[in-house]
Amino acid sequence: MIFAPFTGKDNHGRPVTFAAGLLSKENTNSFSWLFNQFVKCMGVAPKLIVTDQDLGMKVAVEEILVNTRHRWCMWHVMNKVADKLPKNMLGSEQLKKGLNACVWSELIEPDAFEETWHAIMERYGLANNVWFSSMFASRRFWVPAFFRDFPMSSLIKTTSISESQNSFFKRYSKSRANLMQFYMNFNHALETERSNSAKLEYYDSTKVPILRSGLEIEKHASTIYSCSAFNEIQDEIVYACFSLSCTTLGVSTSRDIEVYDIKDKDSNSWTVSYSIGDDTYLCGCKKFERLGLLCSHIFCVLKYNFVKLIPEKLCGGRWLKSQFVKPIHGGFCDDQEIHLVVDKKKIAYKNLYALFIETAQSIEGDIDKINTFAAIIEEGKKQLLREGVVLSSTQKRAMIENFYGSHVPTNIEVHPPDVVSTKGSGSRHKSKKEAALKLANKPGRKCGICYEIGHHDSRNCKKVHEKANQRQ
Repeated sequence: MIFAPFTGKDNHGRPVTFAAGLLSKENTNSFSWLFNQFVKCMGVAPKLIVTDQDLGMKVAVEEILVNTRHRWCMWHVMNKVADKLPKNMLGSEQLKKGLNACVWSELIEPDAFEETWHAIMERYGLANNVWFSSMFASRRFWVPAFFRDFPMSSLIKTTSISESQNSFFKRYSKSRANLMQFYMNFNHALETERSNSAKLEYYDSTKVPILRSGLEIEKHASTIYSCSAFNEIQDEIVYACFSLSCTTLGVSTSRDIEVYDIKDKDSNSWTVSYSIGDDTYLCGCKKFERLGLLCSHIFCVLKYNFVKLIPEKLCGGRWLKSQFVKPIHGGFCDDQEIHLVVDKKKIAYKNLYALFIETAQSIEGDIDKINTFAAIIEEGKKQLLREGVVLSSTQKRAMIENFYGSHVPTNIEVHPPDVVSTKGSGSRHKSKKEAALKLANKPGRKCGICYEIGHHDSRNCKKVHEKANQRQ
């Protein structure tokens, strides 16, 4: 069967598996069933799905995931360019440079892409090339210019993360494993993935990020973003606040909207609009819309207006620290404090989780301490959950439903398989008597050394005769 996982990214930028299915075939019907089950289990369809150029999957996405934006893997498309180009153009560096700049850029609008594409096709005589014409006709499926306004479209634009997960799961599976073994190996892989994610969350709660500027806005960013996201945000802050190439060229005001002209290091000019009424910022590069991270242009405007904390509407939710992680850097200026509404249950659970991780890491490698710690947890579990008390069936059912947060469905669609009568596999261990009777009934053959008819050959003739002489 074919293993089909659904892979995304967590707030650390690491791969995470949302779900997985087993398919008998890779056709439209199988993919349609898989997408149907995914939506049924998750309760909502994904906003974006990235696949290769499989036609069956494309049809299934259009039929089932109606409101999902479908994107093709850019690597699969661009990897075919060398095979589709005429042989006399394979060594043209100008063509490769111009085509890559046109296709991979996320800073140009669709109209600019189409104009540049047509210019390249005319310049190198590729206007009538069948493959290039078909790729241009399907440009809305793979060209980044058509995903500029789509939220988080730059989060995943190739299937490399999926290939990485496939390689990860191969380390935990075997080609000849049965379904039960595969399921156990799959759960083991998920436990490893969750453990790695828990370690990153623990590092977020204990590791103190190194500040490069000492600005309040950088300190604020270190308290709300995960470590991987903060590293990117930090570069944008330092560049916007200390680089001479990132400057504000001019400001114009129209009613309650302020428009800033910003120049970056590539001598590009960008427009940042600030709405005073709802405290929102919009930049022409659209990095915040594409990736969920602020650009240096917006930070330049924040510096210009002496804003010391990142506005709430610009924080987003994609790259923030998890709810179990507490901020490290504190001590903001007196005139601007961060007011956080914190749930007491979340604080208690966060402290419990941090205590467990800290204890588990401190005793790693000592089997006696690990067993003792496990015994303490098991005893505490029995006392808290009253495992020694006999409960009625109604109480047990209520306790289980309360633990999982759901009720037993009235209509059960998944049932255990039917019992099949078999005659056995023939692998039962036979006794010595049964083995001797089977050997005696087996027809003999002539030995090439002693020329006797028996149950031996030239390889073990000498040993057989020595054993016979010892018995006599």
